[in-house]
Amino acid sequence: MCDQTERTTFFHRNFLLLLIILSIFISACQTNQLGDTHLREKDGMVMVFVPGGEFQMGSTKEMVFAAKDLCNESYGLDGNPAVCTYQSFADEYPDHSVTLSDFWLDQTEVSNGQYRMCVEAGDCQPPLELGSFSRENYFDAAEFNQHPVINLTQAMAADYCSWIGGQLPTEAEWAYAARGTEGLIFPWGNDFDPARLNYCDASCAGISDPDYDDGYPDTAPVGSFPDGASWVGALDMAGNVREWVSDYYGYFSLEAEVDPQGPEEGDAKVSRGGSWYDSIFNLRSNNRGSNALDYYRHKLGFRCVMDSSG
Repeated sequence: MCDQTERTTFFHRNFLLLLIILSIFISACQTNQLGDTHLREKDGMVMVFVPGGEFQMGSTKEMVFAAKDLCNESYGLDGNPAVCTYQSFADEYPDHSVTLSDFWLDQTEVSNGQYRMCVEAGDCQPPLELGSFSRENYFDAAEFNQHPVINLTQAMAADYCSWIGGQLPTEAEWAYAARGTEGLIFPWGNDFDPARLNYCDASCAGISDPDYDDGYPDTAPVGSFPDGASWVGALDMAGNVREWVSDYYGYFSLEAEVDPQGPEEGDAKVSRGGSWYDSIFNLRSNNRGSNALDYYRHKLGFRCVMDSSG
């Protein structure tokens, strides 16, 4: 009788152990898929999963000429030949093959409220200016908690991403999340739609589009335009604020690349995405900004990435 009880107990223990091992194995074999999201506990940010793949990064010569034409259209009947030149957009050329690994991307730009958590933890500096373009009190005002944090250098943005256990996206990661394998002009498609983003329209002080008013003469709360989502579900990849990436600014080559990190050194960093202050030609996903290492502005923010293990 005793032997039978011992055998039964032994069987149950080993059966339970087998179930635990099997559960761990199944969990390890599960892979993330396009459409998956993950809540980051550190700051409450929702991240979207970006499955790795190959895409064409940059513009063809035809696309550069199209950007020049769009620039002239934005300035009105006579255009602006001095500004809207081929050379103004030549740094987008050439298009070249890039292959990326899986990664997680912040669904929205980092907000004032989230960045303030890092400041209060002692791991981030406050923004270099506390106001925005039209608001004297912006960063510290509770009513703007959900608006994107601005007035940070690239290094300050990188510090925040390090605090949450990630990093700034590479320029290639940012472009892939915005354009996908179809090489879209805008995150949502190839046709501009003013209802899908916060850009320089009738209420804007810049080169404005007088035919539309999105209701925001300055920044909007992050994620205010869900119809402007990119193919991975990332919001505000066009408009609201431009976004720092990790790369030093440099020129593209024709060489195929795998998980490129950009130039090893330089005196400027790249920003992408256009802002509430920008016109249509600067809102294209291929548009590139070159900003000094100590640059900060009322129209520039950031988002973070984490590796696929989350």
